[in-house]
Amino acid sequence: MKSLSAYVQLSRPLNGIIAFISAMMGGLFASGGEIEIISDVKLIYVSTAALLMLSAGNAINDYCDYNIDLINKPNRPIPSGQILRRNALVYAYVLIGFSIVLGILINIYALCIAVLVSGLLICYAFWLKRTPFIGNLTVGCLTAITFISGGVAIGSIHGTLIPGIFAFLFTTAREIVKDLEDSEGDIKNQVNTLATLNPKFAVLLTLSFMLAVILFSPVPYIFGWYTWHYLVTIMCGVNIILILLGFQLWRDMSKSSCAFIQRCMKWDIFVGLAAIYMGTIFQR
Repeated sequence: MKSLSAYVQLSRPLNGIIAFISAMMGGLFASGGEIEIISDVKLIYVSTAALLMLSAGNAINDYCDYNIDLINKPNRPIPSGQILRRNALVYAYVLIGFSIVLGILINIYALCIAVLVSGLLICYAFWLKRTPFIGNLTVGCLTAITFISGGVAIGSIHGTLIPGIFAFLFTTAREIVKDLEDSEGDIKNQVNTLATLNPKFAVLLTLSFMLAVILFSPVPYIFGWYTWHYLVTIMCGVNIILILLGFQLWRDMSKSSCAFIQRCMKWDIFVGLAAIYMGTIFQR
């Protein structure tokens, strides 16, 4: 049971659930808010594939970040000795294999996305993560693709582009904050990120992406794509939170502060999804 618990911890189930919901919501947005679509077997397949793929990405990251996690997160399954590094890598590749099989069962476009995402996850873990800013952008793109994949599963990406843009901007900001949180271990292991090369610039760039989210947020309402229900929810539940977190980051960029900020942003994702859903469902 301890071994099973360690693999669950390695997978980061909360992140996997977010990926599952994101893909499911992508299909829901693409259908125009038809709640019945969530029972579509292909949408369930693609959502499960998103969960498995993200879990695989986490396992590969932990495999590559072993020395860093010994400093930053020593209680994780690999540095704590609960899971052997090679076993974590095998586990990741098995999850990727299952994801690709699910892509085959959906359609050719889903298969292409599964292959693309698996390639990006591997490149990110082994190379791109250590490339300043490019790694952050890669994770932002992967998050956006999750929403689009939900639309691909039901045969339409209409309605998935707006949440995809939000996901890209929001996730890229959060990823830079996570780099700031992990700066100590990255510096000791000579890993180059924006946070280690120029922390003040990293903070400014994070604030820029947060501001981009805030400035972009009223656009779907202005063009009539979402209703006022979306606007009120996104303004109160996302934008105000981002402003407060932005001030917090500007005042305090310590490890504990960045950890708090990135956790708040993770939970705020659900508020953003709720806002988009409300704007879609009341549009009908």
